[in-house]
Amino acid sequence: MNTIVQHRSPLVSKRHLSVALTLAAIAILMSSAHAGVTGTEFQETYDLIVGWAKGYLGKIFAIAAFLIGAGFSAARQNPMPAIFGLVLALIIGFGPSLIESILTAVV
Repeated sequence: MNTIVQHRSPLVSKRHLSVALTLAAIAILMSSAHAGVTGTEFQETYDLIVGWAKGYLGKIFAIAAFLIGAGFSAARQNPMPAIFGLVLALIIGFGPSLIESILTAVV
């Protein structure tokens, strides 16, 4: 019983599919490049939240994160919670400025 199996190449090869997906991703990214320059309808909310994050509320959260991490570190006799609290405090402290500079960067 000799049967010959013929393999047909698919209509859309893997290479064509990867090229199409790459081009679609580029098109999507190009259209979202103007996301940082929208209208002013959200400006008040943005200013309020950034003010909280950069102001005393952000400092309170950063200090609380470090102190809670230090407390858990002392209770468990393990330095990892204190390191996590310190990293979280740094993210809270520098995060808003870092995010703002990334989103408003000009290429």
